[in-house]
Amino acid sequence: MFSVVVVYNNEQALNRILLPSLREQTVEYEYISVDNTKGTYKSAAEALNFGGKLSTGKYILFVHQDVELGSKTWLADAEKALDTLPCLGIAGYVGMSTEGSNFEEGVRFYGCGEITGKPLEVNTLDECVLIIPKAVFTRLQFDAKMLDGWHCYGVDYCLSAQEMGLKAYVVPAFIYHRSLGSNVRDLLKYQRRVYRKHKKYFPTIYTTCGRITRIRVMVSPIANPLLRISEKLSWVRIVEKELKDCESVLDLGGGCNSPLQICKVPYLVGVDLFDPYLEESSKKALHTKYIKADVRTVEFPSKSFDAVFASGVLEHLTKDEGHELLKKMSLWAKKKVIITTLNGYLYQGDFDSNPYQIHKSGWTVSELRNAGFKVHGMNSWELLRGPRGIMKLKPAFLWKAISVITPQIAHYCPRLAFQLFAIKRICN
Repeated sequence: MFSVVVVYNNEQALNRILLPSLREQTVEYEYISVDNTKGTYKSAAEALNFGGKLSTGKYILFVHQDVELGSKTWLADAEKALDTLPCLGIAGYVGMSTEGSNFEEGVRFYGCGEITGKPLEVNTLDECVLIIPKAVFTRLQFDAKMLDGWHCYGVDYCLSAQEMGLKAYVVPAFIYHRSLGSNVRDLLKYQRRVYRKHKKYFPTIYTTCGRITRIRVMVSPIANPLLRISEKLSWVRIVEKELKDCESVLDLGGGCNSPLQICKVPYLVGVDLFDPYLEESSKKALHTKYIKADVRTVEFPSKSFDAVFASGVLEHLTKDEGHELLKKMSLWAKKKVIITTLNGYLYQGDFDSNPYQIHKSGWTVSELRNAGFKVHGMNSWELLRGPRGIMKLKPAFLWKAISVITPQIAHYCPRLAFQLFAIKRICN
């Protein structure tokens, strides 16, 4: 039997995503929820250890609040697979091995980048789903002393288990990780701690966030301050700051993972035309209200919202349609209009089975300024990235490192940036 342990800070997401898929399971399980909505626990390791100690099942499933189990027989199927694994220390759905290759990291990404039909041994696992036998957890718990934050606790556990003679596996138990966004603050700090703890046995550590090596650890004290500067200039953080005085926001073309999810807006209306994105966003409870509509034809009364936001929308419209939308957004907003778009035209066909993803236009700094916007650059230099923001220069790891410092330059020199971030303040 499974003991299911979930640490949550978003009760709506828990109730809409994880719990419905749990209630459908065909076998019994023990459910242990750890409420962190008030920040009671200062680290993932602390919270998970608390839940794990309460468990009585044969296996403990540590799962994120935004994970949906892929079938009604998920727990039953997973237990059957786990029972066959020799020297099982920990298992999960997504992991990195030291063999094979993918386009950037030189390692194999099992469970997501490559779907596996059988259990496979890996170096480390992603932390959205971790399964640990209760007998193992009794001997080895998460390192709450070293990992006093929210990163690398799963990586550390995988390595510690292997040093005990146990193994880490990816199992073919499909999930939907309906991610509520990522937080990379202090990631390098905890990667450095994990490397120092395990370098004797693992001179290179392969993770879903990249390889941890001696060189990376040496460079990280330099990279960390640069990352903090970049975070301060992050357009998402700027949006969060800009919306603090807004009670109502219209999110046009918000898709399935709107960046506004980090903003505590009392009334947030999401508009999209693609049903799968609306369903996904609704499950995550990212908006207060949803409207299925085409941004080109939807209408609202004048001054309906404090702010109107559109991220990555203009490039999917013709120039005439885009200019018309900008005019409407200015009419609907009481305080400000905020947009992001690519700097110039970049080809993109449909993807995600979504025909609305095709790019039809490109926008310049001058055009947006002429429309009344103050324009900043975002997401590194334009010459570094290609379609969908993928690094186009090789070797990718080198140019990724260089890209860490370019957002600061791009922010103040938008003509050099890959994307543009623009704000128009409405004068009443």
